[in-house]
Amino acid sequence: MAARFRDFLQRLVDAGELEHVTEAVDLRTVSARVGSSAKALWFDRVEGYDTAVVSGILGSRVRMGLCLDCDHRDIGRRFVDRIRDRCAPRIVSTSPVKEVIRIGDEVDLTALPVPLISTLDGGPYVTAGIGVSEDPEYGRNAGAYRLMIRTERETGVDMVSASDLKLFYERALKAGRPLPFAVAIGTHPSVMMAAAHMAPAGTDEFELAGGLAGESVELIKCETNNLLVPADSEIVLEGEILPIGWTEDEGRFGDFTGFVGPIKWNPVFRVNAVTHRRDAVYYALHMPDEVDYLVAPPLEGSAFAALATAGIVGQAVYAPQPSGCNFHLYAAIRKRPGEGRNAVLALMSLKRVKHVVVTDDDVDIFDPAAMERALAYRVRPAQDIVVWEGARGSHLDPSIQLQVGKGSLAPLTAKWGIDATIPEGSDLSEYEAIAYPFTDGITAGEADAPTPNDPARLADDIAAFLASPRHFSEVLATFASAHQRTIVKAWAVLRQAGRLGRETATGKYTIKAHRQEA
Repeated sequence: MAARFRDFLQRLVDAGELEHVTEAVDLRTVSARVGSSAKALWFDRVEGYDTAVVSGILGSRVRMGLCLDCDHRDIGRRFVDRIRDRCAPRIVSTSPVKEVIRIGDEVDLTALPVPLISTLDGGPYVTAGIGVSEDPEYGRNAGAYRLMIRTERETGVDMVSASDLKLFYERALKAGRPLPFAVAIGTHPSVMMAAAHMAPAGTDEFELAGGLAGESVELIKCETNNLLVPADSEIVLEGEILPIGWTEDEGRFGDFTGFVGPIKWNPVFRVNAVTHRRDAVYYALHMPDEVDYLVAPPLEGSAFAALATAGIVGQAVYAPQPSGCNFHLYAAIRKRPGEGRNAVLALMSLKRVKHVVVTDDDVDIFDPAAMERALAYRVRPAQDIVVWEGARGSHLDPSIQLQVGKGSLAPLTAKWGIDATIPEGSDLSEYEAIAYPFTDGITAGEADAPTPNDPARLADDIAAFLASPRHFSEVLATFASAHQRTIVKAWAVLRQAGRLGRETATGKYTIKAHRQEA
């Protein structure tokens, strides 16, 4: 898989997931058009701008599957498999992202076609930027951060929640120096997924991205600082986060939860240079759906890893989009006694996960109806619901009432999980699901066609067939050349003769010996 942004766009076009909009559009209408489109949109001409806009490219599990070369059900497993094989980045000296270079007073962020995504947003937001920073002790970090356009050369940068960037900035602030920062816009989704993955401090996200892509990510040095950024980027913003602390208003913003968050107090990113391709495409990551699906593979991959650490075989994991692919997590496991609850506890340990449902592996966790049935018929509320109080959640969860102000507070909440596996000791025959017979139609049975009006002869044939226990549907299938009415009449002959026996555990029929006449 080539880790090229333009190659991924073309792959979406070829798959019918991305279409060009050739007529000129007003930038103010872009967000609404993307939100109502079943496909991602590539706006070739935006009125008043020289740059095209693409949006929605990660807005479904199918598109994430195209990124990871797998079915949408397997994106979590594929993610965790690939990041095991990390691939070191490769430094290059030239790249199309250096075709246009603007430094100092030449920088004008208003030249970028950054749309207003949500009606209540505090301004246009750069949403697809991969922020790169570095710390002398912890090394390099790449993360996903939103940037609110403030002036031609300044943006806000959201650093309220815990992150490596926040850690690096706090250390720089304590030393009284600005933190060099660069933002790459228009990168391959492998880079974006790696940046969104909550890896431990000191992890090189570009190595993770190389594992996801199956090849080294190419990096190139910035013009005004020593940071390395993806060479395949469409646009790069270079600069520094000013040592002023959390002092400037930032927000509101329509977040991945689907709700509009509050005004926050955040630092300011001063942009000292902009470099870009001559024919750059600005990527406007659409909220909330693209962020939701972007974080699904890392979270689902982390869930597989957590289950494996607990010694549990995970068969499927699903983070549903209505919960931001963050707060709700479903898992199907191959259960041994007691492992349903163990799985719930393992998955609740994941950051941001608030609600967990664990099922047996016979449940299709991607099917809402199947999940409803599991909850209805396998859960004993007094025994199978686990509540864990005082756990760390997300400050973006509106049910957590944090004081809005300067600084940060720990977002503490309760987590809860449901063991929706079949209770130990249950009669498993009570959980055999309805299946409809003859879904492929009627084919000639194994037995010879009996005389349609001779149920007695057919009864003898059926009796021979019942030498091994059989379900009634098997009788219908084997004697398919007879009419069902004839089979039922023959069945009545056997029943009236007292020759039909039953297996109570399976419900299968058996044949008894002929009843002796008195």
